[in-house]
Amino acid sequence: MKILAAVATALAFAVLALLWRADVLSTRAEQAQQQVATLTNALESRKKTQALLTDLDTRHTEELAHAQKTNAQLRAAVATGQRRLSVAARCPVRAPSAAAGLDDAAARAELDSAAAERIVAISNDGDDAIRALTGLQEYVRRVCLKQE
Repeated sequence: MKILAAVATALAFAVLALLWRADVLSTRAEQAQQQVATLTNALESRKKTQALLTDLDTRHTEELAHAQKTNAQLRAAVATGQRRLSVAARCPVRAPSAAAGLDDAAARAELDSAAAERIVAISNDGDDAIRALTGLQEYVRRVCLKQE
């Protein structure tokens, strides 16, 4: 009888140990599933962010390329004289009797081609800076602040 009681006690401890181990393994499996779900969500979020960044980059790169092409065409047209830059100017007439039909308010002063090219270049540089700033602001709004 003592042997049977000892075997029964040993079996009871073995069953309890197995049940405890199964509980520990079950808890670890649940934790692993939660980690997999978290990592899957993070991966999906990263894929969405990557797609958004690709879209933003493509759009802004295309806009910049188009603007640079337009600016290059304008520079070339100014350089060849096809287009001219002028400024509204008011030139005081010093002669006591101005020629009939001249209107000072409508007078236009043309710039020499070198000055015109420099003005176009400066204007284009400012436009490029504004485009870059606009792209960065959109990146901050849509990616960093997660606003659409």
